[in-house]
Amino acid sequence: MKAVFSYPRLSKADFAYFRIGGNGLGNLLFTWARCLSASRRNHWRMIWPAWYSHKPKNKRVNPYDHRTYGDLFIPTNEYISGLAKLPHLLFRRRISEAQLVQGPPKPGQLVQFRGMEGKFEPFLHNLELVRTELLRITRNRHLVGYLADDPAPLALHIRRGDFLRRGSFDDIVQNRNSLLPLEWYIAALEQVRENIGKPVRASVFSDGTAEELAPLLRMKRVQRVEYGSSIADILAMARSRLLIGSDSTFSQWASYLGQVPGIWHPGKLKQSLMLLQPALETEWAQGDSMPDWVVPVLESDRTPSRRGSPTMEIEQ
Repeated sequence: MKAVFSYPRLSKADFAYFRIGGNGLGNLLFTWARCLSASRRNHWRMIWPAWYSHKPKNKRVNPYDHRTYGDLFIPTNEYISGLAKLPHLLFRRRISEAQLVQGPPKPGQLVQFRGMEGKFEPFLHNLELVRTELLRITRNRHLVGYLADDPAPLALHIRRGDFLRRGSFDDIVQNRNSLLPLEWYIAALEQVRENIGKPVRASVFSDGTAEELAPLLRMKRVQRVEYGSSIADILAMARSRLLIGSDSTFSQWASYLGQVPGIWHPGKLKQSLMLLQPALETEWAQGDSMPDWVVPVLESDRTPSRRGSPTMEIEQ
């Protein structure tokens, strides 16, 4: 019997082995994970996506990271990749993910996944599958932060780059891709430390400049951390005990993959990501009290496990 095939198309301008433009990594992972989840559930053959993207504007807008993503992942034998993928993408009849409501695909057809529909919802409870597979395809050099023996208890993700500075608190709450004030991060960290009664060690992950982050980086036991790539930073943040997040799917992926309790700016907790303890995530505004659960989370000896870590060497 002929197989059914699936393909996560990551950009409109997708040329099988590279793309022109497209979303950032956090958004791309939604398409990949949704396709992965459906493919494993239905026993479809999954085709390796075109991760590499040529983004001319990023050389101007994001000089810190051109966001090409071509060197982050490597396919396992469970994917159709390399030259073998081209005939499938050229000649198989494609149906969209939306067409599945009309009935299951016919043998030999290719189901194409696009976009961020539902974000985490379609695969939310398939965490072990998504996390294990993401770690399996991530190149070894990007796993350094995830495999660290002593990750910082607290992580702050501060998105700058192409995010927009809003004119008011209400504008930040109501609009996506908002640049959150550095003062909010500082106040959140100070409040957490006041509650716990000590300057708990904190790692800052950011695409901002040293000048932009200077007031935060001058604080005691605060250190900027860079692991060299977007996926490396996401995975490193996933090992924290508490995350103070940004208005970015980048932060959300770290919280989801590591089941890391989160402090979010008002309007930015888009979906509940904590599967077993949904109370361990909250929106917080300056002047509010921190939730009671923050102290036991940071005082616990829990370091998020490295479940799903690869158990075999993959040729890099």
